[in-house]
Amino acid sequence: MSYIEEYKKKVEELVNRILIEERDNIEKAAELLSEAIAKGKVIHVFGTGHSMLIAEEMFLRAGGLAPINAWLDERFSVSKGYSSSAAEKTSGFAEDLIRKYGLEKEDIIIIISVSGVNAVPVEVAVESKNRGAFVIGVTSVNASSKLKPRNKYDKHLYEVADIVIDNKVPYGDACIEIEGIQSKVAPLSSIAGIFIANTLLLHTVKRLVDMGIKPPVWVSGNIPNSEKQNMALVMQYASKISHIGIEGLIQRISKKKEEKEIIKPIETPNEYVLIGHVITPYYELEEGFVHIKGHQIMDVGYLDEMKIPDKAEVLKLDDKIIAPGFIDIHIHGCEGANIFQGTEDSVIDMSRNLVKHGITAFLPTAGPVPYTLLQKTIESVRNATGKALNGATVLGLNIEGPYVNPEKKGAMIVGYMRKPSLDEIKEIFDTSNGTLKLMTVAPELPGAIDIIKWLSLKGVITSLGHTNATYSEAIRGFNAGARNVTHLYNAMRSFHHRDPGIIGAALEREDVYVELIADLIHVKPSALRMAITNKGYDKVILVSDATPLAGFPDGEYTFPGFPKITIKDGKATLPDGTLAGSTLTLERSIYNLSKRLRIPLKYAIMMASTNPARLLGLSNKGEIKVGNDADLVILNKDLSVFMTITGGKIIYKAT
Repeated sequence: MSYIEEYKKKVEELVNRILIEERDNIEKAAELLSEAIAKGKVIHVFGTGHSMLIAEEMFLRAGGLAPINAWLDERFSVSKGYSSSAAEKTSGFAEDLIRKYGLEKEDIIIIISVSGVNAVPVEVAVESKNRGAFVIGVTSVNASSKLKPRNKYDKHLYEVADIVIDNKVPYGDACIEIEGIQSKVAPLSSIAGIFIANTLLLHTVKRLVDMGIKPPVWVSGNIPNSEKQNMALVMQYASKISHIGIEGLIQRISKKKEEKEIIKPIETPNEYVLIGHVITPYYELEEGFVHIKGHQIMDVGYLDEMKIPDKAEVLKLDDKIIAPGFIDIHIHGCEGANIFQGTEDSVIDMSRNLVKHGITAFLPTAGPVPYTLLQKTIESVRNATGKALNGATVLGLNIEGPYVNPEKKGAMIVGYMRKPSLDEIKEIFDTSNGTLKLMTVAPELPGAIDIIKWLSLKGVITSLGHTNATYSEAIRGFNAGARNVTHLYNAMRSFHHRDPGIIGAALEREDVYVELIADLIHVKPSALRMAITNKGYDKVILVSDATPLAGFPDGEYTFPGFPKITIKDGKATLPDGTLAGSTLTLERSIYNLSKRLRIPLKYAIMMASTNPARLLGLSNKGEIKVGNDADLVILNKDLSVFMTITGGKIIYKAT
């Protein structure tokens, strides 16, 4: 028999043994997987070294199920060579991995490890169980039993896992002896692992079909129309699957990080005067004068009525408009920066990108995500709030959800929406340490009114949104303390003359603000005019609701795991035409209202600066007046941003 024939025989024997001896365990595991998928849970798959190939196989190959989250962590990849082997034997990675990939209670994690003794796979198994997850171990029981555990729990994987699928791989893995060398060759582990993975997938898909559920199965990329079908699954599961969802958005979509424009401090005099067309916004001064000293506005008025202080430097801004800086209270990212990265650096990146668009202050906005990621996001915003970032000021945190209605999910992922919980909101509030400023809640959900009341008593503004609330349910929310409506019209119950719903309630209540996305894509001009006419100029707040795509020019962009995104005329779409989020920035909102809807410029500016400041209770921002913070935006006649001043410092100047 040739060596090849001998290897073929060994492979056949291995596969047959797995089919016969592990059938019950594979079927038990498939039953758990199918039930979890039916409930909208995510399936995590983790392996180190060559076992990572099996995790990749389960996720990426045609036939793979969409909700499988393969932990393809480069620290343990075979591409790292021997260092991955050393890393696998090092304790302390488990908690970081679980947090990074968003493992939650009642999730299932499949851990593949031939030896089943090294620190990382065994410690991940133990920590996952401690968090209430269910562990399926794929390991060689016989080979593992001959090895001493190399982990802080002194355990083998087969001792820890809830279900063990024995891959029957021999001690040492390789199985063919060749005369003249000491080591055996021709490993079996990858073949065994991939066979088990695909057998599990087959059993799981069959069970889902028997349950009357259409399995979320990837379509092979060489099949016509596969992109559209697979993208529908991506949109459904994106934020649950770290390396194609939020992690993808974290990438610098069109620029490598090292190529990113760095905004450097601009030398600013301690005392200076701006001369130009001033919009306060309550008054317009064609030849106006703003005197700034330190971080404050010292004086404002008509140029011919004022005396320029002797020590003040004069900045003549001919044909320019001087306005209060814009405040974006609802924004997720800008120019590649993404709040969902959960790091202080991501918040700083947003801050420095936003000043190019006239934003002098903002509320980074989180949404329904794994709870561990939400905690990281809260901490990152808390740490950045109030700091001098050489960019827009972080005013605190906005959380859009998770207590919102799945019936009006918009672009959100249903799996991370939750029933209102007072215990959880108290924990969120405590973690924020007072930096939680705004939160979106659907008032019709059981327990939502109690949440709104509790937040209101703590000084947190509640906004009604992503809701199917009736008129009376919305009114109860407002009466409980809600003072804002999240992106009016979008992701909420439609207006009908016999069922006015939340839109009717919001337009009627004089004490309630409404957000509008004025990109003329999310809301058409007639609907914008209707809201502004009914609410008045002082109760409308322009928001961007922007994703990391905001601020990018028209073109095609890609990031890991997704088909290309095309931006044309400010509209971002996937290949199937699905909207890929907002690319809006507030200076474009100002342009749309002023130039295209013919709304007076001072009122458009009021909606982007004064009104958000009033909602947040910021008496020192949103208006050019004596004593206020010198947060200003200088606009060209075409309403593009020429200069941004934050706290009296010139932070950005167009070149």
